[in-house]
Amino acid sequence: MLMGSTSRRGGLAADPVAEFMQVVQGVLATAEETCGAEELEPGLERALAILQRNLELRGQFESRVIALIDSPQEGVVETVSFLMHVLRWEAVREAVEERIRDPRGDVSNIRLYEAMLDAFSDSWRDRDLFVRFSGA
Repeated sequence: MLMGSTSRRGGLAADPVAEFMQVVQGVLATAEETCGAEELEPGLERALAILQRNLELRGQFESRVIALIDSPQEGVVETVSFLMHVLRWEAVREAVEERIRDPRGDVSNIRLYEAMLDAFSDSWRDRDLFVRFSGA
């Protein structure tokens, strides 16, 4: 990346992976402060847009999303579920399935992994928590 190159917004060109992680950290911070998925959705939409605009970086994004799976932070389940309900990335699905088969650390996390895995289904039971998927 050239120093001083500009993005479409007129500022310095951003690293899409770093931008994605910054948006995700904002979503997780919001999740710590609030109780509802509706508060997370604007940030989740921004994160999804970054992923969709930069599909050539999918491998790097997959690594970041997979790293999130093991994070105990509030909002991780919602973040992974929202993004993967749209994108259905097989590498992320396989990582979630692996953690269900062979849980690392706290076995109570299996429920969280199962919730993330459910988002890969068209009949995801929590889809109505989000305006994008509720048909509203």
